[in-house]
Amino acid sequence: MAQDGAKAATENDSPLVLCEIRDGVGYATINRPDSRNALAAPVREALLTFLDEVRGRPDVRAVVIGAAGKGFIAGGDVKGFAMGLKLPAAERADDMKTRAMGAAKVIRAIHELPQPVVVSARGLAVGIGASVIFAADLAIVSDTAKVGLTHVTLGISPDGGATHFLPRLTGLKRAMQVALFGEMLTASELLDMGLVNFVVPDDQLEARTATLAAKLAAGAAKAQQETKRLIRGGENLDLETQLAAEGEALRRCAETDDWVEGLGAVLERRPARFGGLKD
Repeated sequence: MAQDGAKAATENDSPLVLCEIRDGVGYATINRPDSRNALAAPVREALLTFLDEVRGRPDVRAVVIGAAGKGFIAGGDVKGFAMGLKLPAAERADDMKTRAMGAAKVIRAIHELPQPVVVSARGLAVGIGASVIFAADLAIVSDTAKVGLTHVTLGISPDGGATHFLPRLTGLKRAMQVALFGEMLTASELLDMGLVNFVVPDDQLEARTATLAAKLAAGAAKAQQETKRLIRGGENLDLETQLAAEGEALRRCAETDDWVEGLGAVLERRPARFGGLKD
């Protein structure tokens, strides 16, 4: 994939994150298969750079986050964690908090990106890898997926926004089950719990992801972005505040050519041809 924007960070002369903008979709593929795509600091920074570059761009209607190889993200920087064990307890604790805050930047960027974010994953995803899946607006996984919020098995508590998203996605009791036992979840269990949207055969993951992304890219961009904003922002709002926010969002959508096109298509009984946001 061609790198868009600033020169990418590399490992063994290969970009840490492969980035491409194609047919209205921004693709970011974590490219450390030999390290099980662990989300070390340089990887986080490369991913954050891409997300910042595509943020709000009218030619990028959706974003897909994937990973190279047979797995998604096998947690954070284990080698860095091991180095921290040599520190006194208080310094070790501060080091872990700093690492957690670094991972939090990725989750915040996914959450706050105006465009819909799709995670496409196969194989193993643990720790922050699970959190990235939970934080995405949509998630499609292959039938090889094995996802676990495994922090407690290491003697630590979850990070990466997992304790925010889990109870909202699964309900309190199931969230407790997932987080307190730290067990691996199969693709079918993820689907049953509402943690992913689609499970597909492994050899169809890329094609089905591209189809899903293309459907988003063909939609009404402003309407999609306002919808994401409303659903994300409405998690902690009372009904009256949310109703007012819906009215303002609808007003902003009604200013666009896509609204004119969408209604015209209904009246003329034809498919809508949305033009997207303007520069």
